Amino acid sequence: HAGLRLARLARTRTTSSSMADPTEEHEEDGEDYEEVTDDEEDYEDDDEEEQAGEEGPPPVIQTPAAAAAAAAASALGPKDWVGLQSMPAQTQQSLMEALSVLRAQNQTEMTVVFVGKQGAGKSSTLNSVLNERVAQSAPFQPESLRPLLASRQAAGFTVSFLDTPGLIEGDQVSQRGLASVKLAMKDREVHAVVYMDRLDGWRVDNADRAVFKALDEHFGREIWKRTILGFSHGQLSPPNSMNYEAYVTGRADTVRQAVRDTLGDASLVLPHCVVENGSRCATNAAGEKVLPDAARTPWLTQFVKTLVDVSKKGNPLKFDSEKNYASSNDPNKKKRLLVLPLLLLQTLVLRPLLVRQIRADAK
Repeated sequence: HAGLRLARLARTRTTSSSMADPTEEHEEDGEDYEEVTDDEEDYEDDDEEEQAGEEGPPPVIQTPAAAAAAAAASALGPKDWVGLQSMPAQTQQSLMEALSVLRAQNQTEMTVVFVGKQGAGKSSTLNSVLNERVAQSAPFQPESLRPLLASRQAAGFTVSFLDTPGLIEGDQVSQRGLASVKLAMKDREVHAVVYMDRLDGWRVDNADRAVFKALDEHFGREIWKRTILGFSHGQLSPPNSMNYEAYVTGRADTVRQAVRDTLGDASLVLPHCVVENGSRCATNAAGEKVLPDAARTPWLTQFVKTLVDVSKKGNPLKFDSEKNYASSNDPNKKKRLLVLPLLLLQTLVLRPLLVRQIRADAK
């Protein structure tokens, strides 16, 4: 009996050690990447169990056969855009018309990356655009440090949205957040970038400017040339009975000018869009979610049209992880070719003129 108990105890210890939680890998290793699958879209049920105080089942050890089956399933490509079919008919038609502009240019895909601070509405906007619950977006839940990819296909066209973690950690730029954005953009052609912020914000602070500068240093000026300013919480009532359109324009201009001033580049266009992800968003007669402006703009259609306008301009953004983008944006290294001609002009022309004038005045 003693030998039997020892054998059982040994098996128990072996089982518990083999079921230990796996360690998390660093964000820049290129391996820790999250892609939405059918199983992961059921996270809401799992979260409810965790909130009820249950620890949940132990991790499942994946067999080689199961791993091979999962790899084969992921190779099948993006899923059908099921959420599109449940949108209002007018929205479906408008979205297909917008995407047909890219198809006319022999472009069959559009990849969009969401960036910004925590709580700006990146995940909620992704869910709203796809009309599917694919990204975790709930208060009081810890934010994932991995980028999330959601690709959908409709009428031969593929849309891919990449959700990334917030770029502020404490009172400074999050290096883990930047690493996650790099991981999301690695080996991908990015057609548009959405910098999300809240419409009900009042100002641009130093943390915002630090994020502007960090994105420029780590991804180059090209990322800003393909950036759209997205403002969440669009269904608000402006303070002091201010006109809605005037408030939106003022908020967008404030952020736009802050980016230009921080980067020293007045040529940046930075178009803006307003989104409303709340379930209480007003709708028009066709069932489309609209903004509280005078035109009652269907925000989803306008948002996708703006993405298409940016996507069709030139070649897509290709992030090079080996390139030092900070050196190319260093103002101290710009226009260095003019240093020698200006020096010669000063030495051979300006200096002799000044010397002659000084001697003439001395006489």
